[in-house]
Amino acid sequence: MLKKRWMVGLLAGCLAAGGFSYNAFAKENNENTRTAAANPGALTEQEAESIAQTVVDGTVDDIDRDIYNGREVYEVEIEKDGEDYDVYVDINSKQALNDPLKEKAEQVSITKKEAEEIALKQTNGTVTESKLDEDDGAYIYDIEIQTKQGIETEFDISAKDGRIVKQDLDD
Repeated sequence: MLKKRWMVGLLAGCLAAGGFSYNAFAKENNENTRTAAANPGALTEQEAESIAQTVVDGTVDDIDRDIYNGREVYEVEIEKDGEDYDVYVDINSKQALNDPLKEKAEQVSITKKEAEEIALKQTNGTVTESKLDEDDGAYIYDIEIQTKQGIETEFDISAKDGRIVKQDLDD
């Protein structure tokens, strides 16, 4: 008898939790639907993708709503030639707000090979990983070097001037 009461209580708790979760999801979904209905000329994700691909011709990996320079935007992540680029499309004006290819060309002054050589001057070893990365508009090379002793050293090197921004030593 006690076991039945316990099971009934557990089942009731699960149903209640499921109901709360469903209600929260339905409310969020309803708010998104109301926003679109209230602004029938609003930019859709598909339109944002098309606009972003006029800036960077590649494969769309992801799209999210975000705030960029105080504006409501779709952040469209596009993969091209093995690199990811974020294009921000203004939801109201339906215009791309940035050109990541142009930004990259303006900010990347050294090659990946040059960045690796800078890191290797600091630590003798073998480069195990090397890639160009962008964070908030600043380009850096992430370089990992493995020494003969098995120690891994990671470098962040400015792609603009070759300056070592950060160095981490892992034992």
